[in-house]
Amino acid sequence: MSYPFDDPGIYAIQVIGEVDESWADRLGGMTLMRSETKGEGPKKVTVLIGLVEDQAALVGVLDTLYQNRYPIVYLKYLGPKPEKSPVQ
Repeated sequence: MSYPFDDPGIYAIQVIGEVDESWADRLGGMTLMRSETKGEGPKKVTVLIGLVEDQAALVGVLDTLYQNRYPIVYLKYLGPKPEKSPVQ
């Protein structure tokens, strides 16, 4: 799979803790979904999913999470920006 880091793409980022929804603008407009894990380890996690314009914007999101002490569990590239569907 080719990763076009200079093009917009959809990413998922999971962090430990509850990220407040008011932070969505600071995090590039990503959608925040909070949940609880089962078993050992952290109980509350937040998954951020959304379109990131390029790798520099992704680094900005990751840096914001880091500066606010949210440990990152995973980061996954989900695919390119979806093409607009033609109007019928």
